[in-house]
Amino acid sequence: MSADYYVKDVIAAMEKIAPTELACEWDHIGLMIGDTNEQVKGVLLALDAQSEAIDEAMKIGANMIITHHPLFFDPLTSVDYQTPRGANVRKLIKNDIQLYSAHTNLDKAPNGVNHALASALGLIMQISLEDVEVGLCGSVGQSSVSLFGFADMVKEKLGASGLILNTDKDKEVSRVFVQGGAFEEESIPVLKSFRVDVVVTGEMKHHNMIDLEESGIAVIAAGHEVTERIVLPSLKEQLLNILPNLPVSVYYGHKW
Repeated sequence: MSADYYVKDVIAAMEKIAPTELACEWDHIGLMIGDTNEQVKGVLLALDAQSEAIDEAMKIGANMIITHHPLFFDPLTSVDYQTPRGANVRKLIKNDIQLYSAHTNLDKAPNGVNHALASALGLIMQISLEDVEVGLCGSVGQSSVSLFGFADMVKEKLGASGLILNTDKDKEVSRVFVQGGAFEEESIPVLKSFRVDVVVTGEMKHHNMIDLEESGIAVIAAGHEVTERIVLPSLKEQLLNILPNLPVSVYYGHKW
């Protein structure tokens, strides 16, 4: 038990890993529920503060959950226990579980979501596209590979249940852009200027897929969850590097 660690210590560690200034202006991050002076018995890492994740925290005796997606994103006008979110708020408070979220700041952080995604795919990092809000550009290696072969590898490495591609034509690809979770439309002009061959993301709007296809850029959409949960083991390791005696567990959730 980490009797020497408090919520404020874990938050300080998280802000070293994913500085709050990296978050997009529209984002909602930080302490969602809890007390910074509360002693931490254990931490559970999860993508969302879903009911099953809270149950897992209770089962293992963790009184702090760190999620990627914020529980409170839109303004909260009521806490109705009959709604899923209201029921989860009640469960967290009733069981004295603190909740902290790191969202777009964890996407963009060094060794954050996109770095973990690129690493899982074995990409050689070449350039960070600074004028893109979230995303990294890398290469599959010294030579090109087939798009369909690369897509099969993405599915296997991420454990995705399926993929969506914006083309049925195979081609050689080398330069890859990764953006975990939801694709940001603002990235498109930069992708075109850097002559990216393929985008690996979680999900993308249909009209963006068409736009990129007509520009000669392939898209592999592997699922929002599978392109983000890849960061959880890395986040655990980074936390333990700062707080070595902190009990940290990972909840992977559903494999969609």
